[in-house]
Amino acid sequence: MNQTEEQRLNKSREIAEFCVKCAEEKLADDPAILALGSESSIADFFVVVGANNEPQLRALTSFIERQVREVYQLRPLSEEADSTGGWTLLDFGNVIVHLMTQEMREKYDLETLWGEYSKRH
Repeated sequence: MNQTEEQRLNKSREIAEFCVKCAEEKLADDPAILALGSESSIADFFVVVGANNEPQLRALTSFIERQVREVYQLRPLSEEADSTGGWTLLDFGNVIVHLMTQEMREKYDLETLWGEYSKRH
């Protein structure tokens, strides 16, 4: 791994861990980091965050987006919300944050799908 790639991964890891810290500050359920690294062309890290209900989901989404913008001067490349509710995605490039109600989290089970990469906080 060259210096530039290592620096990118370190920065991505820092942002992913910051997102988990923000989620924990707002009492999210069981945030997890999935370190995808070279195994995926999608992103270096997924952050999976559980919410108890839709209002908490919206509050978490807004808080994480705002904090990342303030601390890292980084805005999401895209923000997608499931039209049926229960899942919002914040795409920060190398870090993708999945904010999900517990029902959606259990249904899609990203931790099992990407299981070998999971690092729970």
